[in-house]
Amino acid sequence: MSLQDDWHMEIPDDTAQVGRVILEENDPYRLVGDGVNAILRLEDFVSLYSELGRGAICPIILSLITLFQFLENIPDRVAANWAVTRIDWKYALHLPLTWTGFHYSNLSNFRTRLIEQGEERLVFERVLEWVRSLGFVEKHGKQRTDSTHIIACVERLGRLELAWETLRTALQAIKECAPKWYEGVIPAAFHQAYAERQSDWRLSKEEVKAKMKEAGGDGFWLLDRLDESASEEVLGLAEVETLREVWGQQFKRKDGKVTVRKPPIKGKGIIQTPHDRDARWADKRGNDWVGYRLQVSETAEETAVKQFITDIGAVNANDDDSETVDEIQRRLIERDLKPDEHYVDRGYVSGSNLAHSADREIELMGRALSDTRRKPEGYKQSDFEIDMDGQRAICPEGKTAEKWYERPQPDGHVGAEIQFRGQCKGCSVRAQCAPGKSGRTLSVSPYHRELAERRAEQDTEGFKEKMKHRPAIEGTISELTRKHGMRRARYRGKGKTRLQALFTGAATNLKRLSQALDLREQAPVGVKTGV
Repeated sequence: MSLQDDWHMEIPDDTAQVGRVILEENDPYRLVGDGVNAILRLEDFVSLYSELGRGAICPIILSLITLFQFLENIPDRVAANWAVTRIDWKYALHLPLTWTGFHYSNLSNFRTRLIEQGEERLVFERVLEWVRSLGFVEKHGKQRTDSTHIIACVERLGRLELAWETLRTALQAIKECAPKWYEGVIPAAFHQAYAERQSDWRLSKEEVKAKMKEAGGDGFWLLDRLDESASEEVLGLAEVETLREVWGQQFKRKDGKVTVRKPPIKGKGIIQTPHDRDARWADKRGNDWVGYRLQVSETAEETAVKQFITDIGAVNANDDDSETVDEIQRRLIERDLKPDEHYVDRGYVSGSNLAHSADREIELMGRALSDTRRKPEGYKQSDFEIDMDGQRAICPEGKTAEKWYERPQPDGHVGAEIQFRGQCKGCSVRAQCAPGKSGRTLSVSPYHRELAERRAEQDTEGFKEKMKHRPAIEGTISELTRKHGMRRARYRGKGKTRLQALFTGAATNLKRLSQALDLREQAPVGVKTGV
């Protein structure tokens, strides 16, 4: 499809005449209508389209309608209808009152185009740039980050149901791709066994075990037939690759004997459903789900009338919060949004994150976990006096370590192995501290200093006062999930769920911008309402 220069730079007279009467000045849709030319340009979408082909629907219109549907939390059919029937939408879209719209499926096609071309962040970034241009986001200020769960757009499956459904979808895809091969190789009884979706409801444990083993054998039989005679096209089907991966995770085959792997099968890469390979099982404080994890960062300025989302995205459900800090900060720095103080809860705080944040001149503000080293009795590492700069360690009994070995890391930070050896001879508490022959050895983290300093600092009143900036992001999480539908994925796949998060973040910023402008106008002269 080719890009057409059909965007109306000015609002049509009939729409403008009505819109300026019925819409308040800071209504979100009037704001977009009056300022859209400063937000989106046709040039932003050139890379998404070919120079030849049928003319595409204006991508600015499609972008704005998608933004509005996330603002209103409505599906494609309703969004396409409202674009025709709502005057405020037509005002924002620069369309005449007589415009009759398009088929709702174009919205899905447009989202796919954004993902395929790597432009899923475009609208979010443009809206945020608009907010920044109006002075509502401070550079080098305070920001906070938190996460919540996203439930995938799939039904949760038991292990037997996963096996059955993986076989069914693979057989269906093979039949559509190579019907002749399918008819010549797959027996009618095999086809009939997996042609329809099945449920393990009402099956006893013994029946589930028996059918699971049977399904495992059938899956390996099918994979063998595919490897023997199927074309490269068939072998390359996503459903066949999923079958092969699921069978490797759920079953074992040795000397022709098929066995079911022992549960639980809930590791990082374990596929939970063939309908969304990216969805993962995760658990947090007793709440388990299959899907993704939403990571949200926003400003945290005391003097600002409204806080704005600076970064948002969907990651794997079983990615630990601490694993996301480097990537979040990297994106903020790339977009000239680096905070001086970054507030998080203890799930994000680790020695490496404290050190790497400091390397970026960002103070990661959050409570560190207590020393998790398990030693039932006697002296723990925290009881030793360790001087990393002077490479010197003293035990609680006053003995100095004999050997210090550096353990450099790829990121430039250096850990250590500290050995007391002969100093432990004759010690009265050796049985509790170092009962082995070689004496006490300490393995010191490369980030020992950062963790020790944070654990000492986090109990001070000053630190506790600063941390009052963090909890308010939970209100943003509630707004995103309750008002804008981010508790559940609208679509399948991490890419589409990430796109949902970005448009939801952009819609939330648009709504907050409308509110912030209202508050700015209402504020007494001399009162600071922006940043």
